[in-house]
Amino acid sequence: MKLAVVGAGIAGLTAAFRLQQAGHQVEVFEAQAAAGGRMASRSVDGFQLDLGVHMLLDNYDRTRALLDELGLADQWFVIEAGEGGVLRDHQLLSFSPKRAFDVLRFAGIDLGGRIRLFIELARARRWRDDLDFFDLSVGDDELDQENCEHFSRRRMGDEATNYVVDSFIRTFHFHGAGKMSMKYFEALAALLVTRGEFVPCALRGHMGVLPDALAARLQVRYATPVTAVVGTQNGAELRWRDGQAHYDAIVVASTAGAARGLLQAPSPAQADLLAHATSSSTIVCSFAVPVEIAGDFEGIWVPFTESEIICALSNETCKGSSDGARCVFSVFLHEEAAGRWLQRADQEITNSVAQELGRLFPRYAEHLDPLFVQRWPQALPVYGVGQVTRVKAFWERGQGERNVWLCGDYLNHPWVEGAVRCGEKVAARIAAMHPSTP
Repeated sequence: MKLAVVGAGIAGLTAAFRLQQAGHQVEVFEAQAAAGGRMASRSVDGFQLDLGVHMLLDNYDRTRALLDELGLADQWFVIEAGEGGVLRDHQLLSFSPKRAFDVLRFAGIDLGGRIRLFIELARARRWRDDLDFFDLSVGDDELDQENCEHFSRRRMGDEATNYVVDSFIRTFHFHGAGKMSMKYFEALAALLVTRGEFVPCALRGHMGVLPDALAARLQVRYATPVTAVVGTQNGAELRWRDGQAHYDAIVVASTAGAARGLLQAPSPAQADLLAHATSSSTIVCSFAVPVEIAGDFEGIWVPFTESEIICALSNETCKGSSDGARCVFSVFLHEEAAGRWLQRADQEITNSVAQELGRLFPRYAEHLDPLFVQRWPQALPVYGVGQVTRVKAFWERGQGERNVWLCGDYLNHPWVEGAVRCGEKVAARIAAMHPSTP
């Protein structure tokens, strides 16, 4: 079959790679001049900056298998740095929750909150065979009837909610726990208690190593923004500014918002899914900081109760972003601030972020040299109440209708590992329906 994949992010590249391996003719269209999407990187002032994804986890099984298949197993490494922490009342409290038991040692919340949080994590063991964090479609739909914040405050109290549950979700998704389905929490907790440590990892050099390697093995048309995808019963048509072409099927591997704008005359199931899909926004500000004042840590969570602007701070030294005298800090914004600031000029954004960072951590004030501002209007999908079940139903009926396949982390596949799995799942379904002929 002749197939097109729209989007050279990790989900689209994985789908294209697997489809090509299955014997199909695949062409990838990418609006930007380089591959990677939210896994892209950029060289600025001698530093290699990761613009989106900043960390991987040791339990990314399919991602690691893909790296090994591409001959890149040696690019994977475990991040070694001082413990991160959670900011509370201008104090950095050590917190590195690699195991469920670690929450009992966290001094940032009262003992009662720690115990209730630990109990909830321990209770999640009952889901170890029924839930899959990297595929939220797996498991009981009844868990998708309450949001994380309501569940957390009811079961664990305000302190555990504000300084652990909500702060975690904001650090990794930029929006609050009130937008996230309880099924996300239970699946994540089950992963934590059944798979052991959450070990932070990265790729040598930069995160773009993986998408670049995949793209090098594929036919990719860069700087070619697609304007429309039209599915029919006899294939699908792809349109871009300077042309159009007919394919047997098209995989739209973009954000849900982009897919919503591209699909012309979608099927009812596709239209319903995309109409209800939402994303968080963020802005990532990179600063050069003198090594002698940076400190040794991998990451810091900043709860919304401490700052309504900054949600997380990452020290990129542990990934090699240092020239000996300076290192790189990556600062992530809560979606509430990002949503207001997306249209601001870079200098205005970095000035405001530097001022807030100096308020939170006085020793960094006057030592923040702006490097780059990356805006993400659609940073990550929201796995909200009802949407998780809606996506699950779409996989069962709706996916692939009119020869258009949707692909991406918003289809109940969180984080990089989920995106890789989604790409492989879409490719496997297409290959099963349309086996190639020798």
